[in-house]
Amino acid sequence: MSLSSSNGEVHGLLEKDLEGATKQRIKPVQWQGCLKPGAGQYEEQGFENWTPAEQKEWDQGILERKLGVGQVSIRLPIRSVGQFVGLVYGYLPFIVPIWWALWAAVSYARYGVARFFPLYGLCIAVGFAIVNEAITKRICRKLLPESITNRPPEAVCNHPGMPSGHVMNAYTLMIWCLLEAALDEFIHPEWLIIILLVMGPVPWARVYNKDHTVAQVTASAVASCVMGSVAYYIRKRWYPDMGQPWDWYYVNKSYHNPYAVTLT
Repeated sequence: MSLSSSNGEVHGLLEKDLEGATKQRIKPVQWQGCLKPGAGQYEEQGFENWTPAEQKEWDQGILERKLGVGQVSIRLPIRSVGQFVGLVYGYLPFIVPIWWALWAAVSYARYGVARFFPLYGLCIAVGFAIVNEAITKRICRKLLPESITNRPPEAVCNHPGMPSGHVMNAYTLMIWCLLEAALDEFIHPEWLIIILLVMGPVPWARVYNKDHTVAQVTASAVASCVMGSVAYYIRKRWYPDMGQPWDWYYVNKSYHNPYAVTLT
């Protein structure tokens, strides 16, 4: 037997073994606990609900599972830095309010009164989230065509995506914090940068992760400018003497702001 024919037989056997291994792989099965399929809160999406392109990736061994946690689609394995960063920013609208809740709880336990800033920020996040889910999304679903309200077919959550709750939450808080930091009597530039870095990329992340369309995140960001401004006005008008984080934590010296806003 020649060496070339022997190599050909080995190659053929390897191909058969690979085909056999592929056939033995179990396709993902739909599971969503006690919720309805497509809620995207805590579920694994079944193979039959994947897009044809995703099913092809499974056949090629590129994509193994699709999960939905907190309406963020998680595709396993994570194959790039961009995918990982997109997931992190997808959860920041949850992480920041949780951090503020802990901050308020710790300050209350330590001083007998909760810090106003994290407590007020938490109220903004929860209040506007309820309004968005209970009112805004329902209005959009009734008035707008499905071509605008539907999420991308790759998203695990198939609930209407107009507007994006993640973006509205993140950008409402971002606009509020930016106005607080930029229109204060003294400006700390590092805080402006931190606010933008923490919240700014959330719309990109939602589109990159294929959980929302560009139109959905754009509309949400625009609406958030109004809501964040309202939150700033309420705080400045009725709670003018409350401390801010940059009053306690800062890196560089502050700069006097000639455009500081005072509401009486």
